[in-house]
Amino acid sequence: MKAGIRVLFGIIGSLAIINNSLLLVVIFRNRALLKTPYNRLVLSLAITDLITGIGIFVTPSYIIGPDSIKVSSGGFGQFFCRVIYSQYLVFTLGIVSVYTVACMAMDRWLAVVRPTKYKTILTKSRVNICVLCVWILSVLLNAPHLMEITATSGSDRKEQCLWIVLTGGTTRRVVAFLEFVGKFFLPLLVAAVTLVSIYNHVKSSPALFQTNRGKAGLRLLRMCLLTAVILGVSWFPNQLYYLLFKYDITRMDTPLHHFTVFMCMFNSCVNPLIYCLSNKMYRRYFTLLLCPWHRARVTEMEMTACDSVSRANEIRPTQTIGPSEASVTNMAIA
Repeated sequence: MKAGIRVLFGIIGSLAIINNSLLLVVIFRNRALLKTPYNRLVLSLAITDLITGIGIFVTPSYIIGPDSIKVSSGGFGQFFCRVIYSQYLVFTLGIVSVYTVACMAMDRWLAVVRPTKYKTILTKSRVNICVLCVWILSVLLNAPHLMEITATSGSDRKEQCLWIVLTGGTTRRVVAFLEFVGKFFLPLLVAAVTLVSIYNHVKSSPALFQTNRGKAGLRLLRMCLLTAVILGVSWFPNQLYYLLFKYDITRMDTPLHHFTVFMCMFNSCVNPLIYCLSNKMYRRYFTLLLCPWHRARVTEMEMTACDSVSRANEIRPTQTIGPSEASVTNMAIA
């Protein structure tokens, strides 16, 4: 890999660590955010992207070079080759990101299409279990790759990481196709279908989403949509390239292959920017964190906005909120 590409990976890794660290600070300084299921998923995705940024620096193939680290003998050498050197860590984190985005899309679908059941289905404990299941599933889906490399002694009696071909022919191709579907295509398909369903629901009831709460909900939905689209665009070239490699159509360690990997890693640093640009709440929190001298101005604007929302959405005590109104409310507060 050329030096220029290594520099770019270094920049991406640094931005991933910085951006997601700032996002975590924003979330933990405003713990009220964690009361909603959607923001708990945002927290999980931020942690995933932060670890990915660290993984970019410790994976030899990206920045320091595959021959720059001496492989130890014994169990640590096996761990290094199978988990770090093989890129198992960063690509498992990528699977976690894809499934987390699918969960975020399903969260929005429940908030909009099944508003009366939203709070009873997505409790804090269930969201935590969902996040845990996503991590376990991602580790298991990528587990076969742990067996494709091992630490062994070379001709000079030095330990080195050696790739192993486990399957060939039709078996290799079938396994590759199933991996492509399970790791990438299926969760992205779920996200796409749910977001299209949400769009049709919003389109069928446009008047409900013209209120202040409705507009806030649409901004949150836009944030979810942008996150899903950019993740899909970032990861699809690499996953397709790897599938074609298993079919003996493409080759590894080419400039095109390096570009697809760069696209994958690039995704780890953009989500905080998406939240900041597409959602007023996150933009306000980032402003207060990075520009504390604007605190008085931001607070004044926030109070003015709250007064406007209160007047616009004032409901009499005897008024009952129906499913449509609940849909708008869930979109705004989740």
